Amino acid sequence: MLIPRHTTRGEFFGKYIMFSNNITWLEKDDYTTPEEAWKDILHYFDLNSKIWLPFYLDGTAKQIVEYLGYKNIYHEKRDFYNYDVEGALIIDNPPYADKKLVIETCKMRGIPFALLLPLHTLERNYVYGDKDLQILIKKGKYRFREGSMSPPFKACWFCWGMQKYLNTEDTIIWIE
Repeated sequence: MLIPRHTTRGEFFGKYIMFSNNITWLEKDDYTTPEEAWKDILHYFDLNSKIWLPFYLDGTAKQIVEYLGYKNIYHEKRDFYNYDVEGALIIDNPPYADKKLVIETCKMRGIPFALLLPLHTLERNYVYGDKDLQILIKKGKYRFREGSMSPPFKACWFCWGMQKYLNTEDTIIWIE
């Protein structure tokens, strides 16, 4: 299945980008989380935290997180919607086309999460006005491993139910 490719400014709608009345297609909509992004979010958590990485992609996320010193990690090639890891925090980079369903599923299950998502997700009704939502925004863009296939938008960490870990009630947290 083809997914839209963003080449100039446009509006992202699930698996396609609308440019005026034209649609441009991407070959994929999920990207391997850069180590820098993992460092930016994980330093808020104790090394013994129970971390669930439910979005498998190429399986390298667990290796990177373990390399950073975390050992209590759950990362299996399974359908996120059909299993749960009790007492775990979700920290991951979901497929962007599924972001709404992922966020709604986490909230419905009461699972605290930190999800690396496009900044423009803030404009969506399913996050608008959520008082428990916190956004960690980095100056500049993350460089994803896919090189020229990096997403065409700025990604940031959307956190829900993470106030005690982030040690603040602030809605926007700036990453240096």
